[in-house]
Amino acid sequence: MVIDIQNKWLSSSPGLRASLEQRIEVINSAIALFRKKGLPIIRVYHVDKAEGPLLGTEEFDFLPSIEIAETDTQVIKNYPNAFNRTELADILALRKTDVVILCGLSATGCVLATYVGAEDHDLHPFLLRDGVAAGTEQNVRFAEEIFETLSVGALMQAL
Repeated sequence: MVIDIQNKWLSSSPGLRASLEQRIEVINSAIALFRKKGLPIIRVYHVDKAEGPLLGTEEFDFLPSIEIAETDTQVIKNYPNAFNRTELADILALRKTDVVILCGLSATGCVLATYVGAEDHDLHPFLLRDGVAAGTEQNVRFAEEIFETLSVGALMQAL
C-alpha cells in the first residue's frame, strides 16, 4: 500500500517532503518488485473533508516520481486509518491477502493509523523499512522501532 504521497501534503511540510525524497528509490523498488511478482499495489489517497484536496486536482495527485500506475487499485479515505469507512478490507479479503506492506506518509499519521487498522482486521502489517516518511527523522526511526519492518531485500527473498 502506497499511502498519501500527494502533492498537497508534501507542499505543506518541507521536512516531510525532504524525508520522502530520501525514500523514493526504496518505495519505487518495492513497487517494481510487487509489479514483477504480479502482486497488488494499492494507492491510498487522503481527502480531508474540510481542507481537500479535491479529486482531479494537482494537489490530489501523487508526486510524479512515485511509479504508481492507473491500473493500481485506488482507495480514497477521509480518516487517517485507510480501513475506516473505505472498501479496503473488502478489497484485501477478495484477494485473500492477509499481509500488507505499508509505505508513504506519514510515520506518525496515516501510515501509523493504517498499520493499527490492519491489525484490527486480523491482517499482518509491516512498514517498508526506509519507505515511510515523517516531518522529522526521529519520528521515522521511532515508527521503525515500534512496528515490524521489512526491507526491500527481505521482500525479494520472501516473495
